[in-house]
Order: sequence, then structure tokens, then C-alpha cells
Amino acid sequence: MNQPSAAPQSFQEKEKPGWSLLVVLFGVVTVLFRFTGVWSWWALLWAPAFVLAVGFMAYEWRLLARSRWRMSALEWVFLVGAHLGFAASLAAILSFPRRW
Repeated sequence: MNQPSAAPQSFQEKEKPGWSLLVVLFGVVTVLFRFTGVWSWWALLWAPAFVLAVGFMAYEWRLLARSRWRMSALEWVFLVGAHLGFAASLAAILSFPRRW
């Protein structure tokens, strides 16, 4: 038959994007850059956190597209904050001039 054995899940039951973890990860990386050198032994801590955050960012964008861009207003604020943290971290890694 053409009917699936399980009923399709509603939007409420599916996994929703959540950007708060990314804000925390990029916040940790940015704080490490603020108080330590980028290319010091602290790279053993910030490099995995940065790679993990970038991976989570790609996954969250996939979830966001799958959920048809439906998020709460707070999650949109977290999305903007996560991307600002990513931009600040990338600027520090690439040695752009600091403004703070």
C-alpha cells in the first residue's frame, strides 16, 4: 500500500532550531580571544569550541530551513547574536584590527 505505517509528525513534535548553545559557544571563544592570545596554547581550547560551534551553526540552519523559518522572537535574537559572535571570532582569528 501507499500509506506509511506511522502517522506524519506535526510541526510541534519535530526538532526545532535553537540558537542559544551557539551564543554560549561563540561567547566562550570571544572571551578567550579577549583575555588571551589567539595563537597561544589557548588554541587547544578555542579551536575545538570554534569548530564545534560552526558545525552546530550549519545544523541549526538546516533545521531552520526544514521548519520553514518558524522561530520565536527570542530565537531570532539568539540567531543574530550567534552570527555576531562568529564574525567577531573569525575577525580575531584572521587578525583584523580590534576595536575594543
